[in-house]
Amino acid sequence: MVVRGWLINGVIIYIASLVSSEVQELYHQENAAVPPSICSGDLSFTKGYRCVDYNVITEDGYILRLWRFHEGRTKESRKERKQPVFMQHGVFTDGRCWFAVSHADQSLAIQLVEQGYDVWIPNTRGTTYSQQHVSSNITYSSEGYWDFTYSEMATYDLRAFLNFVYLETGQKVHYIGHSQGTTMMFAAFSEWKVEERVKSAVMLAPVVFLNHMPFGLTYALAKSYIGEIAGTFGIWDLNIMIEPIGTIIRAICNVLGVDCFNQVFSLLSGKNCCMNSSTIQLWLSFQLQPTSIKNLEHWAQGVRKPIFAQYDYGNPATNMEHYGVPEPPPYDLRKIPKDFPLFLIYGGQDLLSIREDVHILLNKLRSHRIVRELYIDNYAHFDFLQGITAKDVVFPDIVGFMQGID
Repeated sequence: MVVRGWLINGVIIYIASLVSSEVQELYHQENAAVPPSICSGDLSFTKGYRCVDYNVITEDGYILRLWRFHEGRTKESRKERKQPVFMQHGVFTDGRCWFAVSHADQSLAIQLVEQGYDVWIPNTRGTTYSQQHVSSNITYSSEGYWDFTYSEMATYDLRAFLNFVYLETGQKVHYIGHSQGTTMMFAAFSEWKVEERVKSAVMLAPVVFLNHMPFGLTYALAKSYIGEIAGTFGIWDLNIMIEPIGTIIRAICNVLGVDCFNQVFSLLSGKNCCMNSSTIQLWLSFQLQPTSIKNLEHWAQGVRKPIFAQYDYGNPATNMEHYGVPEPPPYDLRKIPKDFPLFLIYGGQDLLSIREDVHILLNKLRSHRIVRELYIDNYAHFDFLQGITAKDVVFPDIVGFMQGID
């Protein structure tokens, strides 16, 4: 069974990674239009909660979608001046990940709205609602569009989003990030004065150091240089839902009588304890979102080297061109103000945010005055978003942490 699982997932990744650039370009051209917003029309996905759409333009020209949830149903949620909360999704997901649950009380975003918070949800570059650029020469189907990693998301996307929220509300936000959303925030502290726009940060399944990643699918992909190999085929983004790849994978899975996507889901993130089948199917209906091959290379570099650093271009001369030094500079966690409130929440079954690696991060933050942690032994990577027990074992601690700062 274990061998068959590895074979299945090997076939999936191989097909997804080696799909021809011609197929990718056709797919991009057919899907260039931004789909209808979750804020208009049928509100069933957001459980009837209304939101407002904004387009935010980054300094490097990407046009990104931002959602604002300002209207709740309780008396507390209808107060006039509300504290803004900014909820940043991770890699392979978009802003919809905060709503991919069966019931409204299982959504952290909705619960925060009802608690009286002004909730802002971004969609980073490359995802379904953020596929445009101000330049006609940089289109979703061009290689230039996909020339980014989480470094650019930290430097440009986050800054543009948070500046926009500050101009709209006049207030700093409480930041809540999941997975790559935590990586972006920790990287951003090295690039600009985050504390001017953010008053605290809750880090769900934080991914910074990857030294202790166990042998498995993600480890094998990183060690096999799959991203670099894909680049030699002229592939600049990864979207395993691309047609006809999605159809091919489903056909293979049907013949074998297994749920391939669910297997990949577990092998990449860990065995999530508390997601029911309806939640998993809802999540898979719009994920996995595409990301750049360069971004995956950046993640793989973190697995291969025990350091949290900028993207490595592979040779000293090119690194010199970009950074002025032959090696990519590490992100400097010492730039986080010592009194900046941080709350790290992680699980014992997570294959991406490994307990030992979170402890390395906590050790780096030992001189900070306000660092809180919550460890949940049976949680894996996505239980924090879609786990049916999160409303009881995670959400109250987050709200309590933020209320203690307000």
